[in-house]
Amino acid sequence: MTTKESLDCACFGEILWDLFEEGSAGKAGAGQTYRRELGGAPTNVAVSLARLGFRASVVGAVGKDRFGDALVSILEAEGVETKHVARLPQRTGITFVSRSDKGEPSFLFYRHQTADAMLPATAVVPACARATFGVVGTSTLVTPDLQAATARFVAELEKAKGDLVVDLNVRAHLWADPAVMKRQIGELVSRAKLVKASEGDLAHLAGKRGLSWLEEHAKGATWLLTRGENGAAAVGAHGQVTAPTKRVRCVDATGAGDAFLAGALGVLLATGARSGKREWADGKTWARALEVGHLMGAKAVSAVGAVNGLSHLDDVKSKLGLARKAGA
Repeated sequence: MTTKESLDCACFGEILWDLFEEGSAGKAGAGQTYRRELGGAPTNVAVSLARLGFRASVVGAVGKDRFGDALVSILEAEGVETKHVARLPQRTGITFVSRSDKGEPSFLFYRHQTADAMLPATAVVPACARATFGVVGTSTLVTPDLQAATARFVAELEKAKGDLVVDLNVRAHLWADPAVMKRQIGELVSRAKLVKASEGDLAHLAGKRGLSWLEEHAKGATWLLTRGENGAAAVGAHGQVTAPTKRVRCVDATGAGDAFLAGALGVLLATGARSGKREWADGKTWARALEVGHLMGAKAVSAVGAVNGLSHLDDVKSKLGLARKAGA
């Protein structure tokens, strides 16, 4: 952090509730109960960073309803800046989540014309981009309103010389036309300094040609590639470094990728790594980023909900402290 008014990371996109199925339903689903948890990939990243001691904000929208009130209250309690969360007349978004026996989530989105999908570009004020990093997920491209708001956010971030981080997080069913999806996402990642992508994300965009797709559309960016049980890799000006996945029991994988990204960003912030600086091109920086990212991801999957497992972070903060000293 540089000044009181600066931000470490501005996270742009969906702010919503995840509703988790609990227990087993009765006949024809009668009697099913649900558990409400904080949701939305950029929101999860912001909360994770705040718990690590960084100054993060969320830029997005919730409804003028009780669900929206509760989301804003929780974010403020977490220490996340909410001054750029718009309150719109549309309802707050929700997502129903069911989990497999292995903890893998399936999502049923109720976001048609919800507040998070209707954020106008005029609500994205220049002050929200006073950040070292700006995180954008590709779900911000699925409506004309969000496309315009995303373009405004990216433009303001670039004007302030912040680094754009794109989390592919591809939800292919949100687009009516796959060709439009690929074009819009390609245009967004072409402006990124850092791109996080899972194997599933790349498969939606290019099948087995995922790395070729990144080479074509995000050649100048560093890539964080997550491969589930097969570990992760960072590819960029430093070359390529890899790190194995931590073997832990998975209760709920919701938010694991968001926690991984927050951990990696924490290392970049701790070491002062920015695009164009020497730390950015140092393989040791990215090896630490993968290590801390995996540690955060392993914690995230230990409990139901995207951020509930991120409750004992002294070991992560210790590693960030060591990274900070190494980068000094």
